[in-house]
Amino acid sequence: MTFITDAVHWLEGHAALSSALVVLSIVFLFGSLWLAYWFLTNIPAEYFTHEHKRLERFNGSHPVVRWSILIGKNLLGALLIVAGVVMIFTPGQGVLSLLLGLTLVDLPGKRTLERKIIQRPSVLKVVNALRSRAGRLPLVF
Repeated sequence: MTFITDAVHWLEGHAALSSALVVLSIVFLFGSLWLAYWFLTNIPAEYFTHEHKRLERFNGSHPVVRWSILIGKNLLGALLIVAGVVMIFTPGQGVLSLLLGLTLVDLPGKRTLERKIIQRPSVLKVVNALRSRAGRLPLVF
C-alpha cells in the first residue's frame, strides 16, 4: 500500500512530467495504431513467402544513404520497443508497439517469430479483414 501512496505523491510532485508522459502515451497509442494499419495494408500479399534482405530496394543507392536508412530504421524500431515496454505499464498499445518495433529492427530469428504471430488464426483473420477493407489481397504463406 505504501508503494501506491508513494507513487501518487511522486506523480503529484512531478505534475508536468506526469502530464508529458500521458500525452506521449496517447501520441504513441494513435501513432502505433496508424503505423500498424499502414504497414499491414501496404505490405505485399506474398511478404511472408520468402526471406528478405535488408533494404534490398536500396541496393543501387549510395552506401551513406543505405546505412543511414538502416540505422534510422533500427533506431525507430528500438524506440518503439522501449515505448512498448513502457506502455505495457501505462495507457497505450504496448504489445502493438513492441510488435511494430520488432518488425523494424534486424534481429536473428525475427522473420520466424513474425510468421508465428501473424499465422495465428485470430490475428490472421483481423489482418486479412483490414487488408480486404483497404482493397488488398489476403496474406499468403
